[in-house]
Amino acid sequence: MELDCIIVGGGPAGLTAATYLRRFHRRVVVFDDGRSRARWIPESHNCPGFPLGVSGTELLHRLRDQAANYGATFRPSRVTDLRPIPGGWEVEASDGVCSAPTVLLATGVVDRLPELASGNAEAALKSGLLRSCALCDGFEATDHRLAVVGPLTRAAANARYMSTFSANVSVVPIPDQSDSDYQTDAEGLVVLPSLRSLACRDDGWDLIDADGNTHRFDFVYAAMGAPARGELARQVGAELNDEGAVLTNDHMETTCSGLYAIGDVVTDLNQIAVAFGHAAIAASAIHRALPPAPRHTHKPAAHPSFRRS
Repeated sequence: MELDCIIVGGGPAGLTAATYLRRFHRRVVVFDDGRSRARWIPESHNCPGFPLGVSGTELLHRLRDQAANYGATFRPSRVTDLRPIPGGWEVEASDGVCSAPTVLLATGVVDRLPELASGNAEAALKSGLLRSCALCDGFEATDHRLAVVGPLTRAAANARYMSTFSANVSVVPIPDQSDSDYQTDAEGLVVLPSLRSLACRDDGWDLIDADGNTHRFDFVYAAMGAPARGELARQVGAELNDEGAVLTNDHMETTCSGLYAIGDVVTDLNQIAVAFGHAAIAASAIHRALPPAPRHTHKPAAHPSFRRS
């Protein structure tokens, strides 16, 4: 299939861009290796248009259905290589090679998560007991007992933000990464001895500090960083910032012509609403940059079978 754009990433950003481009009658393929961090969301209450909340998997299903309804195609494989070719770009994945004049990177970030004494971190994320985004669900943590785990400087910044929602917030430093000059009283934060063990219960957490004391919390927030998946952009020489996020202009185009990037791989404001906005901007810019699309007679189904919550 001759393509106009290859989208790398099947999260909210990539899927929204696919819908926009198909509605411009652009030929697109979405490479989706199933690693969107949205799949971990148990239920989001700050996603526009879902007043009663929506799970990450439900949102991904709906966005994928919407793009597919307009003719987007999908390849369930991971892109391992990106290279410039005359007139565009070529991507290599586990299931083959394809090329297009434009590529849109929606590759997201990788959350660093604490090791748990019982269970695994991904399961705890899906349950909602372990959280990675205070901006997303801080409201739901109102007046609960909260622990923020991570390198001291990062965890303290996160805890200061969480104090908007609860007066019971403790900073739990990761071992060997504490700043000895940090002044607890000056910041007004509760800083426990470094983390020894973290165990998830059905209704919360047992946290054991370096002194052997056990603390009970309702929710634990991971403040350990989330590096951008900018490897493909770096591979072709696109400019990245000091944190590894891909730099773009106002049209979401990277420093390499014809290569665009959107969503979490671009910004540390890791929000679904931001992903939607980036997708609209990039898809519109890609459409304008390409030669006029050929006339199409295909019309999508008038009433797509979206999954309902």
